[in-house]
Amino acid sequence: MPRLPVLGLFVVHAVACAVPPRMCAFESDCGGRASCVAGRCVAHGATAAVDTARRLLFSPVDVVYVGSGEDGRDAVVATLGRKRSASAALLLRFSAPLPPEANLLEAYVLLERASDIDADPTPVALRAGRVLDPWDSGTVSASRRPRVDDSGAPMTRVFLSGPSLVRLDVRELVQRWRRRSGDDFGVAVLAEGESATGVAFALAPVGGTAFAGPRLELYVK
Repeated sequence: MPRLPVLGLFVVHAVACAVPPRMCAFESDCGGRASCVAGRCVAHGATAAVDTARRLLFSPVDVVYVGSGEDGRDAVVATLGRKRSASAALLLRFSAPLPPEANLLEAYVLLERASDIDADPTPVALRAGRVLDPWDSGTVSASRRPRVDDSGAPMTRVFLSGPSLVRLDVRELVQRWRRRSGDDFGVAVLAEGESATGVAFALAPVGGTAFAGPRLELYVK
């Protein structure tokens, strides 16, 4: 495989004044008139779009954790939102072909928290960024990493008391892949937080528990 160029700039921030939208994590995030369904607030009595859609799951074709001493393609966990490792990120690339006539209703990256690793209760905010350059897990490192467009994707707050399965909204990214041929370099999972420990997400099986790893979840009609 040809050597990839050294890519110095990692995150490209878009200039924007608006606060990015936020996915719900608990029923209380939706007030008294709605429920939290797959990260969305759905009014009581209404039918969530995902309830009548076809669900598709895809495992990544490449994945690497970058940003600290335990980074690399052999990492067992990805720790995000730790104060002393603010630049840490998880890079994922998927192959998820959809027919042109398919109507994409929702798209999420699914992450599983590593339940056997202690964490402090400080919440961490995660969001997805669009990777702008080609990469592969065999050459990416903390000093050799692709640029990422961090342009205000919806945030997901991760709490110690929250569910172990975490969803990140990537619908706009997937729609862009479908519109622009050759523009799919994957997803970067980024974090904000002042947590001393951050939140650890499983990248490989730990113990005897069931494990599926990071996945792309699509709902289509």
